Amino acid sequence: MVKKLLLGIIFWGTTLSLHAQNQIREEIKTAGQIYAYAQLHGDHEILLDFTYPALIEKAGGRDAMKKLLKQIQETKQARGQRLASLEFGEEIEAVQVADEVHAIVPVTLVTKVPGGTLISDSNLIAVGTEDRANWYFIETTSLEEKNIQKVLPTWDFRLALPFKKPPVFKEDKR
Repeated sequence: MVKKLLLGIIFWGTTLSLHAQNQIREEIKTAGQIYAYAQLHGDHEILLDFTYPALIEKAGGRDAMKKLLKQIQETKQARGQRLASLEFGEEIEAVQVADEVHAIVPVTLVTKVPGGTLISDSNLIAVGTEDRANWYFIETTSLEEKNIQKVLPTWDFRLALPFKKPPVFKEDKR
């Protein structure tokens, strides 16, 4: 009897945990679609809405961050670079940290460059706040284990930042 009760509790606990993880993945993917749209179309207002607030604060506020985003976009355009697609991967790992959810989200970016295409496999950190009502993204390009808490002070290292991979260049066929 006790054994059946314990097995039942374990089963339902596992089922509820899997359901919660699936729900988190779907929330991240939904927010990610909006984030990807903003990246692809250079919509800085939407990008700022999905940028972790502490990053905006560190940049000097919303106007300063918007100016920085415009400068980055203009530099890329001057170099002949254009983001062609941003796809979110399936293998999203998430953990609860105090009143936030932190997740490692794999992404693939395809960028048109002079003479070809760059394909970059990277990761974002998704941060769910206010009972996951808001999702924010942090690019991990310049983050490492030693400096991540400067950007995300509540990071607790249960999730490991994946190794960075160099982009793959595919030359245009003539």
